[in-house]
Amino acid sequence: MQINIYQDPMQKAYLFGTAVLYSEKPIPREDVPQHWSCYELRGTGAEPDRPYALVDMATEHFAGSILSPLPLKKESAQSKLVRGKLELTPEYVQMAEFCSEYQIPMPQTPIRHMLRPASSTESGLFYALPPERDEELGAIGHVRIDFGYRGQEFWHTWWPRGPEELNTPEFKDELAKVVNDLRLGVLKDLSSMRRYCWGRESGAITGGSCCQNYGFVLETDRYLYRLRCNPAEGDYQAYLGCFDKQAQKQEMGLTEKGRQALRGAADPAKPHSYSWCVIEHLNTPELRVDHELPLEEAVRLYTELDCGDKRLGVTKDDITSVDLVISKDGREWIPEDWQKEDSFAHDPVVAGAVSQIRQALEEQTQGQSFTMGGMS
Repeated sequence: MQINIYQDPMQKAYLFGTAVLYSEKPIPREDVPQHWSCYELRGTGAEPDRPYALVDMATEHFAGSILSPLPLKKESAQSKLVRGKLELTPEYVQMAEFCSEYQIPMPQTPIRHMLRPASSTESGLFYALPPERDEELGAIGHVRIDFGYRGQEFWHTWWPRGPEELNTPEFKDELAKVVNDLRLGVLKDLSSMRRYCWGRESGAITGGSCCQNYGFVLETDRYLYRLRCNPAEGDYQAYLGCFDKQAQKQEMGLTEKGRQALRGAADPAKPHSYSWCVIEHLNTPELRVDHELPLEEAVRLYTELDCGDKRLGVTKDDITSVDLVISKDGREWIPEDWQKEDSFAHDPVVAGAVSQIRQALEEQTQGQSFTMGGMS
């Protein structure tokens, strides 16, 4: 089994005097970040598990993998002796912690590693829904996928499920990136899907007609994707549902009572309630949500969190929500979404909260500036 270098802890080590990460498992070459180097350690016939040489690929006597922010051997060299040069520490760290310690820019996480297993309560959202439910969820459509007769092809069909105006060039561009990246992992072929689904303790969903189905969720800034996997021959193997989160928020009040509540949330003359929320490790099994916090406590918690993927948002009148600051893949920014939604655009409490958050971020980074909707 391979290691997920973006989520799984690896052993901190030193090789040729360079700080590196060591894994007893192989590292997928397509996961290696740009400007990083990946090698394998090879043992000998007498001691196959003891690292003897550093090679690009160990065709025999595999003794571990090395992930390094610097090259450790010349490309022309087939191998380099490591006996006496490799020092393994007792410390296991995630890549984000390693990068933070050595002040290395954290590589952007590939889309396929942003998938999280579905919970049991989400099962129904991975199957066909009534039109009114699709409208409520901001559905755009879904991609139907099968791997062909031998399980190694890739046939796909697009099925619209929402207003055509949601199927924008921006969405099409992101969808292409999502599918192409998933094709390096769970959607590579039928065998890869089986390994991906069966190798996890969570993600199984109810509702499959012929075999066990598995659900996974991927969320980006604007869109949400639900991938249903059916790792069996003779049927479509995957359905990737696509949803616009902005449209979903706009359609939350599906009943007239709900629409009145949304209009009320946008009325500055009415009293309102606010629940400040901090989320960390989004789209991972380590997901944690702290909600119903006072604003000052939420800002303090957010700024003190040592987490590469976190956000602070607010829910207004228990009906509409928006993110006010996002930290992800080494970047931190204040999105402009709150200024585009009627419920928040003219709200002095939310505007004041944004100013307070901005000030806290600037103090934390010793005066570095943050831009609305831009990257730090």
